[in-house]
Amino acid sequence: RMPPQAAPTPRQVAPAPVAPKPAAAPTLVRSSFQRAGQRNCCWPIGEPGRPDFRFCSAEGLAGKPYCAEHAAVAYVKARDRREDAA
Repeated sequence: RMPPQAAPTPRQVAPAPVAPKPAAAPTLVRSSFQRAGQRNCCWPIGEPGRPDFRFCSAEGLAGKPYCAEHAAVAYVKARDRREDAA
């Protein structure tokens, strides 16, 4: 004959840790720079976060994200940059 066993005492169980919710995937939105096959210049003007911040929005060059004026600034040959630094 076995001795009587004591009733199990209730244990406090810690709640399971809650995993953080994954960040929502960014939503792709067609910007005002892309209109029916036309692409406008997206050269930033001003300080991001300021109310007067905007993009150039002039007509962009084919295959480039900038207008002719801003493409001339953005696409500088490495040799030209070295000469400016001297």
